[in-house]
Amino acid sequence: MSNFTGMKLSAFAFVISLPFLLLTGCKKDDNSVTPEPIPTPEPTTATVKLVFTNKVAAKTLELDKPYLLSTGDSVTFNKFNYYISNIVFTNSTGATYAVPESYFIVKQSSAASQTISVQVPFGTYTAVNYLLGVDSARNVSGAQTGGLDPVYASDMYWSWSTGYIFFKMEGSSPSSGSPQKALEYHIGGYKGTFKTQRNFSLDFLGQQAKVSNGGVTPQIMIEADATELFQNPNKLDLKTDFSIVSAGSRASMIANNYADLFKFKGIVQ
Repeated sequence: MSNFTGMKLSAFAFVISLPFLLLTGCKKDDNSVTPEPIPTPEPTTATVKLVFTNKVAAKTLELDKPYLLSTGDSVTFNKFNYYISNIVFTNSTGATYAVPESYFIVKQSSAASQTISVQVPFGTYTAVNYLLGVDSARNVSGAQTGGLDPVYASDMYWSWSTGYIFFKMEGSSPSSGSPQKALEYHIGGYKGTFKTQRNFSLDFLGQQAKVSNGGVTPQIMIEADATELFQNPNKLDLKTDFSIVSAGSRASMIANNYADLFKFKGIVQ
C-alpha cells in the first residue's frame, strides 16, 4: 500500500472517530454535588387582633334603631365609621413596635371591618396606642394605596377637598333642626388649630397579650361609646348642631367629644 493510500485511511479513521471524541470530551462529571436546600427561616412575628365593639352606653349599637341618650335626645344611627391608624404596641420591657402602613376603617355596617389583624414581633405586650384619623403627612401625599386608597376609603375621603374623613356618623333625631330630622357629622381636618385627629393610649391594666410562634392569637377587646359624640365636654344642641360636614371649629368641637370614645375591655387569648 502506498504511503498516499495510508494517509487517506488514517484521515478517514480520524473523521469517523471525531464525534466520539467530542462526545466523550463533553461528558458531564458524574461526581457533581447536589447543593443543600436553603432552610426556611423561622417566623419571628405573629398576629394580634384589635376587636372593636360599638356601643350606645351599655347597649350594643345597631343601625336603624332609635336610642335614648342621657342628653334626653333620641338618636337613630344609620352610619357609624371611623379611621384607625398609626398603631403602636408597647411590650413588657417598655420597647415599642410601630405597625407599618396601619390604616383601617371600622364600619358598623361591616362586621369584618371591626376586627383589625396586624403582625407584631414575638413578645408580651401591655399597651397599644393608635390614632383616630389619618396623620397630616399622609393627608397631603396624593393618590395612595392600601388603607389610604381612595377606592378603599370610598365615602371616608373628600374628593372635593384633599384629605380623609376621620369620623362619620349619619342618622336622625326628632330633636334635629333639619327639615328631614337628619343628623350628619363628617369630621376631618388634619392641621392647625382645628385638626381633628385624636390619639388614644390604652393600657392593658395588668393583662398581657402574649405573641409567640404557634400560640393562640390574642384579641384585644375595645369598646367605642357613641354617646360620647354628643356630650363631654360639649353637649350638642341638635336643633343647631345637626350638620357638620367640613373642617373647622365645629368639627374640632366634635373631635373633642370623641377624644374619650374608646375604652380597653380585656384580652381574649
